[in-house]
Amino acid sequence: MSTPPERLARAAVLAVALGLGASARLVAQEVGVPPSRSPYRDIINPQNFVVFAGRFAGNSGRAGVGALPGSTYGARLDIRLSSPVDLWATIGQVSSRRRVLSAPSTADSVRFLGDEKLTLVTADLALALNVTGPKTWHGLAPYAAIGLGVMAPTRSVTDSGGFHVGLNFEIVPTAGTRWFVSRNIALHVELRDYYFRYQYPLAYFSLPYAGPPARASVLPTSGASTQWTHNLTLWAGIGYAFTF
Repeated sequence: MSTPPERLARAAVLAVALGLGASARLVAQEVGVPPSRSPYRDIINPQNFVVFAGRFAGNSGRAGVGALPGSTYGARLDIRLSSPVDLWATIGQVSSRRRVLSAPSTADSVRFLGDEKLTLVTADLALALNVTGPKTWHGLAPYAAIGLGVMAPTRSVTDSGGFHVGLNFEIVPTAGTRWFVSRNIALHVELRDYYFRYQYPLAYFSLPYAGPPARASVLPTSGASTQWTHNLTLWAGIGYAFTF
C-alpha cells in the first residue's frame, strides 16, 4: 500500500500533465485570431517578486498538540524556466499556537496546561505550471505547483510528556492565479497545503488507568506514532514582474 506522500506525489504529477494538455489546447485555440480580438496577452517580464499575507488553517493532529490556526506572511521569487514552467523560491512565517499537555501519567482533569505561542518558519522550492503559458487570459494567469521544503519552529520546547515540534520536511502543493492590473503589477490569490508530519512520544500510548484519579492514554494504544497532516493556507499578495 502506498504512503500518503507517494499518493500526493502521484496526484501532483497527474495535475501537471493535465495542465500541460490544457496549456497546449489554449495556445492552439489562439492561432488565427486577430491580436486585437484575442483574450490573450503576452507576459513580457519573465521574473516576478511577490509578497503575501494570509491565513494558516493549521492541523493540531490526533493528539491535539500540533499547530493551531494563525496568520502567515511571506515572499517569493519566481523565475521562468520555459514557456509554461516557473521555478519558485518561497519563504514564510506562521504565527500559531499549540496546546501543551503535562506528562501522560497525570490525571485527565489536570493534563491540559494551556496554549503556548508557536512561530513556524517555512522555506520551499517549487516547480509551477502556468496553465496559459507565457500569456494572460483576460488578465488572468492561473497556475499549479508542487514544492518541497522544510518547516521549523523558531523555538522548540519539549513538553513534560515528551512531545515537541521540530524541524520537518514538507510537501507543498499549490494552486492559484495572478491578475495583471498592468504590465508589471499583478494581484495573487492562492491556496497552499503545507503537508508535514508529527512524531508522537511513546508516553502518549500508555495504558489507561481506572483510578482514582482516572487516567486515559493521550492516544489509542494501537495507534501509529507518526501522523502526516494537511495544513491549508490561503494567501493573497501583490507581485512585481521584471527582467534581470
